[in-house]
Amino acid sequence: MPRTCSICSHEHRDAMEDAFIAGMPKRRIASQHGVSERAVRYHMREHLPALLALARDAERAARADTLLDRMEGLQSRTLAILEATEETHDHRSALAAIQLNAEWRELRGVIVTALEPHPAARDSVLRALEGGT
Repeated sequence: MPRTCSICSHEHRDAMEDAFIAGMPKRRIASQHGVSERAVRYHMREHLPALLALARDAERAARADTLLDRMEGLQSRTLAILEATEETHDHRSALAAIQLNAEWRELRGVIVTALEPHPAARDSVLRALEGGT
């Protein structure tokens, strides 16, 4: 049966991890918290990377939620513009207002930048945004 990591179960685990991330030497962390340097070294090598990956994933999810909120807000305003022009049938002005919307241009840039690592997807999204197939 594997041993329990003494740092994982330590009451000051968060403080030790924060200190390590801030660049504090493992020896100093160990002495400040009454644990062995070996335990700190093991924990930081074996457990911290997984925690950082989870934190990174949570941050990405939060950014995606924010982007989705912005897109939903933009969609609501776009629909309001379209509804306002239904009576006048001035669809050209409505489409121009939607297309030139500064937030839409910014959002479009964010989407395209996010897809940089995926050229095929980026090109497909660009074609769709420009009205192509």
